[in-house]
Amino acid sequence: MRNTVMQTPDVNAATKAQGGMIDFRRATVERTEILPAESNVMTASTIRIERTVEGTGYVYGIVLNVAAPAAGNAVATVTFTEDAPWSALDTVVYRDVNGELLNLTGYDLFVANLAQKQYAFRFWDASALFNTIAGGIATSGTFNFWIRVPIALNRRSLSGLVGNQDRSQKYSIRTDQAGSGAVYLTVPTTLPTVAINKQYENYAVPLAVNPDGLRQERAPRDFGLLHYLTSITSAESPTASSSINHFLRRIGLSIRFIAFIFRAGTGNFPRSVAQTTANQPTSLRFKIGDDTLFNEPYNYRRALMFERYGFDWPDGVLLYDAMHDLVPGAGSEVGDDYYQTQGLVNSQLQVTYPAGFTSGGTLRILTDDLAFVAPVAG
Repeated sequence: MRNTVMQTPDVNAATKAQGGMIDFRRATVERTEILPAESNVMTASTIRIERTVEGTGYVYGIVLNVAAPAAGNAVATVTFTEDAPWSALDTVVYRDVNGELLNLTGYDLFVANLAQKQYAFRFWDASALFNTIAGGIATSGTFNFWIRVPIALNRRSLSGLVGNQDRSQKYSIRTDQAGSGAVYLTVPTTLPTVAINKQYENYAVPLAVNPDGLRQERAPRDFGLLHYLTSITSAESPTASSSINHFLRRIGLSIRFIAFIFRAGTGNFPRSVAQTTANQPTSLRFKIGDDTLFNEPYNYRRALMFERYGFDWPDGVLLYDAMHDLVPGAGSEVGDDYYQTQGLVNSQLQVTYPAGFTSGGTLRILTDDLAFVAPVAG
């Protein structure tokens, strides 16, 4: 267990200590480490990659940089799928011996990163660090993106941190590399080598006593709060000219947000097709138990998403967030608005689909929720 050593007394310790003890958030220190990278030539098949997370302290998150420089395209006019390049990650799982905290597809993880709102103005996809190169040039098929596997909720509270000191119960991370068909509609002549680089974000275990002689909390006060991110495809298929109850399968916890990803049943860009006027749901009724929380049209929800995040979301995505109770917009929430589903039998999104909704479509449901599991002493 690696401690933080303060070289000089804390100039604010006397005023910030509460009850003679400095709280964990002030006592800890932010740190990063580089984890071993992966590198595999892309093939038509999924490549499973799972590694133990070697590190110390309390885990905040793991940032993935997925880079695939292509240089051998000769004749193909390369085109990407709608969910690319995020779809280059087939499955991302973060777990220990007790179970999974996160299990998402690459595109679901992108949507989750947007919803977390842990960025100043816009996520990394608006940066020069992000690129996809299509067309008929030699480097067509190149892509590069950054994405975080979020463990804790935010840097304001650090709620949801998990320890990674126990050698018998180390966490592991799966970053399965998808096959070429998930990334390209038209593949390059030579498939690129995909590198997955990993940055380990963590917070130090504070010293028991600081240089001023004041005691310090060595663990967050809500240590044991677990942050889950999971996604499934709704068992109830979208149907034209019908009102469909899409039941949520993850209930019984405190929900931070739920994202719904609509895909129509036709075309190479099914989310974009679902976003068109002919395919948009005519009404949405979001129910927690027997209570209807929201009864609204599609574009009203999209307007709220813009208001709280400051950008238009990807086509086909609707977000119901409970994270806008602290400042204008979403993120770094207090938690007063969480959807409390403990003891409920069911919850659902009732969607009325128009006559133009193309058959064969799907609805993907992404859930971010919280549970408290008291740590085992000893």
